[in-house]
Amino acid sequence: MAKHGQLEWPERRIVVQILMHLMAAYAVLAAPWLGRIWYERAKRRIASGQPDAKVKLYRSLVGEQILVTVVVLGLWFWGKVPAASLGLNPPRSWMLGMGLLIGIVGGLALQSWKLRPKADQIREKIKDSVGALLPFTNQERRWWFAVSVGAGVCEELLFRGFLFYYLALHIPRINSVEKVLLTSVIFALAHIYQGWKPAIGTGFVGLFLATLYALSGSLLFSAIAHAVVDARILLMFPPEASPAPAAVGAA
Repeated sequence: MAKHGQLEWPERRIVVQILMHLMAAYAVLAAPWLGRIWYERAKRRIASGQPDAKVKLYRSLVGEQILVTVVVLGLWFWGKVPAASLGLNPPRSWMLGMGLLIGIVGGLALQSWKLRPKADQIREKIKDSVGALLPFTNQERRWWFAVSVGAGVCEELLFRGFLFYYLALHIPRINSVEKVLLTSVIFALAHIYQGWKPAIGTGFVGLFLATLYALSGSLLFSAIAHAVVDARILLMFPPEASPAPAAVGAA
């Protein structure tokens, strides 16, 4: 029964269950659909020569990330979902996690730096798939950094922390390997708007991040690794190293 205008159990439990089902539906159904709409709209804006087309896309992505993050954290803070069930707890082993993270960050940074001289060729190769996503101007690069950090927080909360908990709640016999595989497939499908090949690559990234989460028991390292995976674009592609954004998007 409501008390002083606030929901109490079992009323709150019903609301929490509805929110969890909506978040699961969003991850599986709405995320791929919204991604495609925003991406296709951005490509049309870029092709028409709108100078702020990518910034508008990045702003939409950041807005989505903030909303999803608030809802998932609300399940913990207001819905009383245990923090550990969402990965909001310290890792099992700081030494192992830090060692893996340093290796990941160092490897990605080195790879990106080595690819930097080939930035123009790489942009040309991927212009028909994820080309419209890549930042070009300094303003776009700042927004891309915000999107990268947001992805590390939001997508790890949603596709790892929340979905692991949701699957365990509704499929009691599911094991860790199955959760890693299933959430990685869902993560790949959420990026299908980029094309099948990029989505498959994203799926493998999701597989790695989900494994890191399952091993550490915390979202900390997977969130940092995720942000670095996306932000490495800024190191790989220097500003003003490629053709004008309109030409890239129009291809």
